[in-house]
Amino acid sequence: MENKETSNLEDNLPMVNYIMLHRIYDLLTLIANHMVGPDSVSKMVDYHDQGFLLGPTPSYTPNVEDEKEEEVKEDILDFEK
Repeated sequence: MENKETSNLEDNLPMVNYIMLHRIYDLLTLIANHMVGPDSVSKMVDYHDQGFLLGPTPSYTPNVEDEKEEEVKEDILDFEK
């Protein structure tokens, strides 16, 4: 097998995404350290290491039926009123 160097950004998109997400994470950690303190940030990182998320569960459901989508749209419209 040949170890090929790629110079095309599109060939490296997974690595680019990984690096950018970590940069965002680093910046948010610095902000959190300033806002809530290093102890709270440390607890959050420990929870992440254990596989927990502290925010709401993801709401994306790729197999939603059209009828359910309409119900959700109606609920959103009612909420905005």
